[in-house]
Amino acid sequence: MSYFVLKPLHMHSMRGIARRSVLHLLPLHQISRLSTPRLANTFSSYSHLTRAAMDESIKQHYLADSPPTVVRLEVKSHFDTLKDQNLRKYAHFMSRAAFEGTRVTLRQVSPESEPIYDLILSLYHASNGDWNSLAQKTQVSSDDLRFFLEYAGQFLGNCGNYKGFGDSKFIPRLPASAFEALSSATAETKVAFQKANTTGGGIYETSEESMMHLGYPKQGHMTTYYPDSPTISQEEITAIGDLMEKKGLALENTRIRKTSSGDFELLIASGVSSPPVRDRDLGDVDTFELDGDLKGKTLRLVFGDHQEEMAKIAHSIKQAGLAAENEKQKKMLDSYALSFGAGSIEAFKESQRIWVKDQKPVLETNLGFVETYRDPHGVRGEWEGFVALVNLERTRAFGTLVDSAESMIPKLPWGTDFEKDKFLSPDFTSLEVLSFACSGLPAGINLPNYDDIRQNLGFKNVSLGNVLSAKAPNEPIPFIAERDQEVFRAFRDPAFEVQVGIHELLGHGTGKLLQETAPGKYNFDIENPPISPVTNKSVSTWYKPGQTWSSVFGSIASSYEECRAECVAMVLGCDFGILKIFGFGDGKEDLAGEAGDVLYVAYLSMARAGLVALEFWDPKTQKWGQAHMQARYSILRTFLDAGDDFVKLSYSKEDLSDLEIHLDRSKILTHGRPAVEKYLQKLHVYKSTADVEAGKGLYDDITSVDSWWGSTVREVVLKNKVPRKVFVQANTILEGDQVSLKEYEPTLEGLIQSFAERNAIIETTVSRETPPSDPSTTACPPHPTDSLEEDHDYYTAPPPHSPASASSSSPAYPPPFSSLIFSSLPDTNRPYKVTEPGPACPPALAPPAPVEESLEPAPSSAVADTKASFTEPKNEGSSDDGEPPPPYTEGYSPLESFTYVMAAAGGASSIITQVQQTGGPPINTLGDIGGDEHVGLDLRGTRFTLSRDELLTLPEFVLLSLFPNGLLPDGHATNGFHDGDVFPVDYDPVSLQYMLDFFRTVAQTIPSSLPSGSNSPDMEMSDPMQGSARDMLQDRAGIIVLREDLDFYVIPPRADIGHDEMLEVKRAAGRSLLKQDGIFSGLRKSEEIGSTEQHLIEMLTAGGFDRADQWGHRAPEPNKAVICSLALAKLRTDIRGDLSNNNSVGMAQKLLLFWRKPARRCWWEGIELDDVEGVEGPVKVWIRRVWTLEMSVIGLR
Repeated sequence: MSYFVLKPLHMHSMRGIARRSVLHLLPLHQISRLSTPRLANTFSSYSHLTRAAMDESIKQHYLADSPPTVVRLEVKSHFDTLKDQNLRKYAHFMSRAAFEGTRVTLRQVSPESEPIYDLILSLYHASNGDWNSLAQKTQVSSDDLRFFLEYAGQFLGNCGNYKGFGDSKFIPRLPASAFEALSSATAETKVAFQKANTTGGGIYETSEESMMHLGYPKQGHMTTYYPDSPTISQEEITAIGDLMEKKGLALENTRIRKTSSGDFELLIASGVSSPPVRDRDLGDVDTFELDGDLKGKTLRLVFGDHQEEMAKIAHSIKQAGLAAENEKQKKMLDSYALSFGAGSIEAFKESQRIWVKDQKPVLETNLGFVETYRDPHGVRGEWEGFVALVNLERTRAFGTLVDSAESMIPKLPWGTDFEKDKFLSPDFTSLEVLSFACSGLPAGINLPNYDDIRQNLGFKNVSLGNVLSAKAPNEPIPFIAERDQEVFRAFRDPAFEVQVGIHELLGHGTGKLLQETAPGKYNFDIENPPISPVTNKSVSTWYKPGQTWSSVFGSIASSYEECRAECVAMVLGCDFGILKIFGFGDGKEDLAGEAGDVLYVAYLSMARAGLVALEFWDPKTQKWGQAHMQARYSILRTFLDAGDDFVKLSYSKEDLSDLEIHLDRSKILTHGRPAVEKYLQKLHVYKSTADVEAGKGLYDDITSVDSWWGSTVREVVLKNKVPRKVFVQANTILEGDQVSLKEYEPTLEGLIQSFAERNAIIETTVSRETPPSDPSTTACPPHPTDSLEEDHDYYTAPPPHSPASASSSSPAYPPPFSSLIFSSLPDTNRPYKVTEPGPACPPALAPPAPVEESLEPAPSSAVADTKASFTEPKNEGSSDDGEPPPPYTEGYSPLESFTYVMAAAGGASSIITQVQQTGGPPINTLGDIGGDEHVGLDLRGTRFTLSRDELLTLPEFVLLSLFPNGLLPDGHATNGFHDGDVFPVDYDPVSLQYMLDFFRTVAQTIPSSLPSGSNSPDMEMSDPMQGSARDMLQDRAGIIVLREDLDFYVIPPRADIGHDEMLEVKRAAGRSLLKQDGIFSGLRKSEEIGSTEQHLIEMLTAGGFDRADQWGHRAPEPNKAVICSLALAKLRTDIRGDLSNNNSVGMAQKLLLFWRKPARRCWWEGIELDDVEGVEGPVKVWIRRVWTLEMSVIGLR
């Protein structure tokens, strides 16, 4: 049955429609992405007309656990042993990177998950964690409060409102009216509840049972891997996947959107919306014509999915890199940052190659779009990330297991033709998890998932000790006979540790894929193919070029592989030599001893897991919701089919209420192991040979659920289900140079508090779920020409001193100058951030407005002091070190005697000079633009629409570059342009976009209302600044703007060099210079005590920069020997300085002297470059650096 929702039409969409009809119908399953204001109130306004109530007996299975099992992830004792603060910082920033993806995971679960998350956090802040007071204030009963806390705890533990283990929706036990009453505490919580309950399926929607499960949208299930695409079919998803496979684009970090025209968009998670061509996996290609049934349709790559989060993740990774333990880790982090910044899976794979080689680190970490369980198609990964500390004692046992691996592999039921040519001994580590951002903590990990890396370089196995050992007291264990309860409780954890160890190392770690690695090249003897032990015939199938295990086996791949690994654990778990490695027995077969107890409980646990797996099977859709549980059900069926009552389900009552599992210990080796070996052999050979037809047939058959299993047995399983654990994780806190750990109580309240305080640490700014759908926003930049830029800090945003990391929370309401946060117009054509450097930096530091020296009497001494610090006596003659050379000379180089040259930008009169305007009207003509006026700019092919507020906050030198001839009072440019025209400007669009992004982020840190004693909100920004800088900046924010124009002159490396060759040398020298991206590293006298350079650096670092900072934007100017760089920092107001003459004027006050008064500083210097491509030996280069320093101030209007 298809349900419909009545939705009011907007009046602007009424054109051409008979006005008597003001409503149209929308199928309910299309609500899967209701997140726009256009549809925001659909459910609340009209759902009572259409909802069909779910049967109460069915609905009971979807209620939140009461109570959920809450346990603490114990890690403090291990963290305390980590004394090195550098390692602690590494752990802190990698933890932050992992958790900054929390909102990505939420969005990958359901449209409503992120609003529900915001609602829970807003309720915590409204109550300050005092839940009883909140309940009393809102007149909510204690029972309903408990039900809310249980729902919130389960939601946070699963990172969404669908179970991380089972993929089914859960709803609160408290009535909606009670939840709404609880949310009436503040205006913010009211809005949050309304949004959470009307987005997507809302909190309580249960009318369509199919929507209670994750799956394909066309089948009526919930998924956000295919947003806004209710009609997209499996065949279409497969066709797009096949095309991308041929093109060589991996899909783990993607989603697919089907447009209204029937075309498709591949949404790629990246920190920028238009990565440089060189950093994309497919280069400059971004549009593909589809064929077959989709002939005539196109697929377009769209970068910038989860843009805000990806940029922040990349930034935190870069911060972690400063504390990395070794060069391998630094290179790994660089690849991570590039991957998440540019959306490159190839860069991610490179990070995994390095990660595999980084053996035995003190801290272990991995993050990304890793596991593909929850994508209904089985190819797209869910965001996760972990940081953990090595447990050396337990790791030694796993090391012994690794050492024995090569002797154990031959005991598996396949020959050498189906095994790797060489077992690559992996790093097998027992870890204590510090942080794990995911939808459910696993007990073990085997990564990476890429078969080409696993087969050629190896993999890592990880056992998560504090996850394995976590348990709640008196936890019930249904379906285990009373006679087995004692031994089961005693050996459950050791048996599971053995199982996990074998599963990860020898399960996921074994096996060879028979491949045609390239056309006509094979990794096996194609003339004499291997003989299949299943059919006793030569194999006839294998993986073709470009195919992977997951792309061939599709949606069953994850569960199938988990099943194969579990079967390996069941087979080799019978080896008493392995049991001895883990400390049980003496290596001799003894079913009656301690090792026999471990083996017995391992088999009994697997049988029980297969039984309770029925909770995760949906009788309506006839589908499994959890990969591991589907696998375990198939192994239970294998046990039952072993015969001779090896395993049987025992019961005496018709309703199975006394159901127990009976397993004959004496038959494990004679019946159990052989049965599993036979099943495992088929699973393995079909996987190795890409025989998806046989493999799928086998797996579908053994995991099918008939009516008795699906109704009678499943019913008793549901009645006896034990809530899954939710873990309370600690938070790392960076205070100054020290990192500490804060733990929380293992309660629902403690769990919520841990998330609220973690969110405060990594507070996200404006959330962007998907990139704009307008066709004008493509993956290609305005000018798809490769730039010289080589560093990948380009992708890290917010910049090093952005307020996103400086402030602990975002304002509850949009900050002042909302045009600095959101697009000033509803036009979404312009990308959020452009990253392909176009022609860089025009000769554009156009002269600003005349400088007026008159300030208020109070700060006059500061003016004199500052000028004294940044000026030198006029040099009447030539400079001390000689004059700069001509651009190019033949043979002789003045570098032979050159040391250091200084000159001022406007002549030799001073070290820092105020920039003077030489033409055009005063810049304040901008102030005549109407408050609602906008100026459209075309910057080298990139369209910008800027409001008056945005224009007035830009630095003076930028305004003079954008409008060298000024503006007319009506806000439109001169030179014959008319209303609606776009004003073409020769200015780097990437530089402007970087600046706008930073300004918009800073705007969010400004209080939404004036503190007591503040100036009037009507104060114009052009008013003189009264009072101290600290007082003035209570309701404003200062931004330090620093720009460098670097001209370079390359000395010919030899006298006979030709013109064309010299051009190549210049370009290569430019690429070398571009790598020198430290802001202050190029100032040669920066270390000299008392030098101007040192003084300048001290002022800037006290104001907001750091000595190790890199330029936020750095790009070459095409066809010119010029590199332009830009760096921004939010002005700090918590430090007061005493830089010179013992003057106590604060840093903020000093830097504010440059507000609307840009200053320049010029240096000449000669250097030698040793890494110029194509040239042997050093290349001599003259450099002229021109720095422009200016302050911008934004605040309340």
